Amino acid sequence: MANIFTFGREMKALEAKISELQVLQTTQAAQLQERKGYLYGDNSDNEFLRKLLNVTFSTTDFGDFGREELYLTYRTNSAVFGIIDRIAKACGEIGQYIELLDKDNQVVENSPLINVLHRPNDRFSLYQFLYAWATNYNVFGDAFVYAKKGIGKDLGNVAGMYVIPSHKVNIEKGDLNQPIKGIKIKGTADLSVINTGQYFQSFIYNLDSDTYFGFSPLIAAAYDCQLLKKGKLRMNTSMDNGGVNAIIAPAKDKDGFVVPQAANELEKDLNSNKNANRTMFLRQAVEVTKVGSTPVELGILDGSKDAVTALCFAFGIPMDLYYGQSKYENAKEAKKSLYESAAIPLINVFCNDLMNFVKYDESGKEIKQYAGMKLVLNTDKIEVLKASTTEVLTNLNLMNATLNEKREAMGYAEIEEDYANKPMLTLGVQFGDMYSQDINENAEA
Repeated sequence: MANIFTFGREMKALEAKISELQVLQTTQAAQLQERKGYLYGDNSDNEFLRKLLNVTFSTTDFGDFGREELYLTYRTNSAVFGIIDRIAKACGEIGQYIELLDKDNQVVENSPLINVLHRPNDRFSLYQFLYAWATNYNVFGDAFVYAKKGIGKDLGNVAGMYVIPSHKVNIEKGDLNQPIKGIKIKGTADLSVINTGQYFQSFIYNLDSDTYFGFSPLIAAAYDCQLLKKGKLRMNTSMDNGGVNAIIAPAKDKDGFVVPQAANELEKDLNSNKNANRTMFLRQAVEVTKVGSTPVELGILDGSKDAVTALCFAFGIPMDLYYGQSKYENAKEAKKSLYESAAIPLINVFCNDLMNFVKYDESGKEIKQYAGMKLVLNTDKIEVLKASTTEVLTNLNLMNATLNEKREAMGYAEIEEDYANKPMLTLGVQFGDMYSQDINENAEA
């Protein structure tokens, strides 16, 4: 069966086979005209085969993806949407655990940056904001956030943040001293340039440095996305037409020929108006050749799973998360895998980019208010990442922890007794070198 790796080779083989039939049809036509009967499938008088071969044949077109195509793919491809939506939701869920640390790694509880992060704007919560940011980042390979900084006493502070749809952004190029002047938003009445001090861009490194856009994972998986789309279109067309088209012809006799009278009778039965849209019971044996169900064409449909695999690989998530297979014992294990493989790395990117934006002024000088500070994701607070009670106690037992250490890990109060602060050793275990002293020393004494 064809798949995404052999599709091109088998499509060429199909083209070659059709060309071979066309040549065979032409070269044998003169010889077969002399026969009173005609050989099914070989001569130009065969109406069924001639109609098939006269149909224009073309291979599936796999073109390049522009930013509008990326947007449409996200909107119309259920597999692409499903994967990106799952990752974006995970980012929104863990965003509440972002913390601002000072130069001594102490949590800063009250800060204008933390306040605006918890409520980015009057429409979006932190969850919705991070969902939008992660969606743009994964669809287009970049995310633009409008976050105008204050001046004077509010220097470095951000009053609000808005995610700009990436496919609406035009990057205004500058010169060698300032490669990027800023951005313009398409489709708005005000096309003035938003300068670099009013927004920040998170992006995946792009080898095509002339565009200054990020590199979308969907571009790497563009062939696979189109494979899914073409396969679904083929299935829809087949269903709309009432199933797979077929060529029906009289069966050959024992010598491999078809009697003209039998062919004429069958054609009359099939093309008669009174038989239209009716179930027919033919009075003679027939041969049915399906059109549109060759191994190559069916490979487009069966290749959908290969395409989903490629998409999961491009976005860095396990394929089992998409199909919901039984690799994970429960929903907690599946969510843990999603957080670790996709959401946490993305939130780390967001924290670094936002902090880099607020930490420096337009001249590149570090703002004193945020000197030495950093935004981090406190993964210790994410419930699904925590080890189970059994796992915690097992590790404590292996390290011969004290009773109070075990009680602390389980959330119990300390026991104020000496024995509770001594290592708990299992039978046959002791510290130190048991042979460091002469075993006969005490006996002689």
